[in-house]
Amino acid sequence: MRSHLTRHVFRQTVYNALYSETICLCRPLPSRRQQARRCVQFSAVPKRTFFGFSRQPVRKQKPPDFDPGLEEMLKLEQALAKHERPPPPAALKDAFTSFVLDKQENERLAVEDSQMGLLLTTFRYLQDTKQEDAGLGLSVGEMVNTMSLLTGTGVRRATETANTISLARSLYEEVNRKEDMAGVYRQQALNSLIEILASKKRPEEARGLLEEHWKKNSSAMDQKQWTNVLLGFAKVDDQDQMFRTIETMERYKVPFDVLTHQYIVEFYASHRNVEMMKKWYDYGVANGLKTTQRTVRRVLGVCVYNNELEWGEPLLRALVDSETSNAGDSKAYWKLILQWAAAKGKSVEELDRLLNVMIQKTQEQGLRVQPDISMINSLVSFAAFKNDPYTAERYLTLARNWGLEPDSKTLLLQLEYRVSSGDLDGAKAAYDELKGRELETDADLKLVSRLIVALCNQKPIRYNVIMELVDDLSEREARLSPDTVSALGLLHLQRAELHDLLDLLNSHAYHFEASKRISICNDLMQYCFNRSILTAKVWDAYNIIRQTFREMDLETRTKMMLEFFERGRSDMATHVFGHIRHLDMPNIKPTIETYVLVFEGIGQAADAESLALVRNMLKLDATIEPDTRLYNALMLAYLGCNDASQSLLFWDYIVHSREGPTYSSIQIALRACEEEPFGERPARDIWSRLKRFNIQVTKEIYAAYVGALAGQSLFDECVELIDNAEQEAGLTPDVLMLATFHNSLPSAKQEAMATWASNTYPAVWAAVQRLSKRNKMTAFGGFADGIVYSIGSKIRA
Repeated sequence: MRSHLTRHVFRQTVYNALYSETICLCRPLPSRRQQARRCVQFSAVPKRTFFGFSRQPVRKQKPPDFDPGLEEMLKLEQALAKHERPPPPAALKDAFTSFVLDKQENERLAVEDSQMGLLLTTFRYLQDTKQEDAGLGLSVGEMVNTMSLLTGTGVRRATETANTISLARSLYEEVNRKEDMAGVYRQQALNSLIEILASKKRPEEARGLLEEHWKKNSSAMDQKQWTNVLLGFAKVDDQDQMFRTIETMERYKVPFDVLTHQYIVEFYASHRNVEMMKKWYDYGVANGLKTTQRTVRRVLGVCVYNNELEWGEPLLRALVDSETSNAGDSKAYWKLILQWAAAKGKSVEELDRLLNVMIQKTQEQGLRVQPDISMINSLVSFAAFKNDPYTAERYLTLARNWGLEPDSKTLLLQLEYRVSSGDLDGAKAAYDELKGRELETDADLKLVSRLIVALCNQKPIRYNVIMELVDDLSEREARLSPDTVSALGLLHLQRAELHDLLDLLNSHAYHFEASKRISICNDLMQYCFNRSILTAKVWDAYNIIRQTFREMDLETRTKMMLEFFERGRSDMATHVFGHIRHLDMPNIKPTIETYVLVFEGIGQAADAESLALVRNMLKLDATIEPDTRLYNALMLAYLGCNDASQSLLFWDYIVHSREGPTYSSIQIALRACEEEPFGERPARDIWSRLKRFNIQVTKEIYAAYVGALAGQSLFDECVELIDNAEQEAGLTPDVLMLATFHNSLPSAKQEAMATWASNTYPAVWAAVQRLSKRNKMTAFGGFADGIVYSIGSKIRA
């Protein structure tokens, strides 16, 4: 017997159809027509490429780049917020210590406020856990090591909040509880706490702590802490407390010495506070302190940049007349003198002659000093500060005339003033030359970031040039600034490079503090609010942004929801609302206002599916207590979805609530009566209540009542209402009243209404006819024969 299966396989092969094991062997074979249809479908089957070489490899997405230990501490914070099980304490301890060690090895990287908050949360959790298991807490050495991190430059650059101070206090208190430790740890922790308090705008507390322990054991205390306290008061600009601190120092026989004076003067000099710098410089001179030459040079440099030449002239003369013992001092004086001459308005030619004079003078002193590129750099720096790129270029020409080659500092200055002046081609050339030089620090990162931002804002955009700069920074594992991330993110969005945008955000966004992340988020969201962008692209961009920036505020998310409603995509708007509803962040939850907006949008879009979805979300939301405005929005939503009966059910809720109805509630309910079969009954009931309670009737409510009766084909009663509007409510028939009457009538009666209105109220009806109009729609979305005039006012909850 021949095999039925074999015949079936051959037949499928002849007709070029796929063989399927799911075909039952007992059922009839498919007809020729069905086989032909299968043949057509077979042609759509994808074919194998030549050796598979033409297939594009699947691009692997970069995972979020966190600092060492940061991801584990983030998990702890989220677990505590959700009341879930946190990570193991041992893993948290390793995360804490690894983060601290990484930041100490990379002091150039700032410790952000959000990161400081995570450290504080992790430390407190570890200390609580340690009560149960003594081996899980941090050791004394690790705690003191963490306090030394808090005094570093990375923390000082961070925005000052209470997190740093709270962590420092907690660490110090824990160190003090240890009774079996060496005293050196306790003293280190105390010095660190005083320095942290002074630098974080708590100088009074730092002084009190220092004074308390100075009384107990002054020999164990570091005298430098008095200087830190003085600088802390200088930071908050409290001069009275600075002098009071000096009096306290005198009481404890702590001298106000040259070094302390130098720190204070240079602090004000670095902050360009000229008046305070001059005041404290004169204070030291008046108290017989011999100012160091370094301080004098620093002060004179500030005078040059702030046009205080008259006050600094005597200091400069004294400095020039002083004897120089080595060539290094002479070069430092030369830089200052050249800058001073430039500030006086000397030309490049005059500065050239001045160099010859100074060479001759140093030779007379027995020194062999020649101009070097650092002297020209000082001139270029001053020209860049004055925003004078032309003069800066002339100074570089002067350097070439003296046979001086530009160094890294020269190219950095060149890059800076060219970016500032908008010479982006010249800035790129300076950067290309700088790439081959050795830089001790990442001094060029900020400048290159500024160049990238400027190129992104330039039209036309030179994409290849920008990507070349970005690739260079990526190879160096450099951190981009928030402005640069925003500019590049917008560039990727405009080019529909979503994978590149994800890589960019995953590489950099998680290293910024909360305020900077929000700034990037807001910049990228501007792309989504651009109405000229296709909706599909906006949706893709929004999803990437919301996944990266979970802290996006409620206002921005709500605005995005309304944007999709305006674009006619209520389904996307509902998804945005769902993202808000299911977000596990207590400070970002939908409010009554959010629910009102989403129901209003759904009603305008007539999206019954979205309405059911959001209505279920509301039922499960225990944080929302419905009020009249929310019920109004629900009435609008169900009315827009052609469910007037359900809409009037919410009217009953409002009537029996303690808050009661508003004017909007009445208007919406009357509008629902217009659509509801036999709606004249509830409409008359509402009208009788208004009359019974002597409620003032507005023109909108009066027109809505006319519309409610007109929707039930009560033509004569509507005519009577309009004619008696003056006696009933003190109103005169207007455009709103007549247009509502016309729009609400069935199509068959609109012509009769137009004839009556043109004869009775010709002027008002002429104004109605000037309104824009459209064909009347049926409840099922089709078009009827009637006409609807655009009144232009939407009912709001």
